[in-house]
Amino acid sequence: SAHDGLPRRRARQSVVCRSSMLSRAALVAPRLSRGFRAAKPAQDVLAPDTSGPLMAQYHKLNWALLGLTPVAFAVSPSLLAMPVDLALGVAFPLHAHFAMNCVIADYAEKFLGKGAKGPSRVAMLGLTGVTLLGFLRLNLTGEGITGTVKRLWRKST
Repeated sequence: SAHDGLPRRRARQSVVCRSSMLSRAALVAPRLSRGFRAAKPAQDVLAPDTSGPLMAQYHKLNWALLGLTPVAFAVSPSLLAMPVDLALGVAFPLHAHFAMNCVIADYAEKFLGKGAKGPSRVAMLGLTGVTLLGFLRLNLTGEGITGTVKRLWRKST
């Protein structure tokens, strides 16, 4: 009778394993797709301080700005100035957008009242967009960000 029970247990285990494998697959599939559904790009753009991956990009952007800014002044009157200015024209507004959203998260409701966080974030997104377009125009049709900043120290004639 001990030998009779052994095959039955294996048979039961294999059925249990098959059913548990199916149930695991049924549980894993929604988890995998949940990541796609949980991603809210519009919310991340409006509130980058609530997104871990975007805050990681913000910290990398800090290092990029730390390196690009002196390079921009070093290569200013040359052909290399335009790509560096274009990079700065994107990096500075993004940096400001991320940082100001952290400030909005901390202080908007304290100073502007409840419900002020959302409209403040939308206003910040608009300001970021206008700044991006302004820097793009300055870099493509003017003397660029670096040339404009250097002009502040030139003697006017």
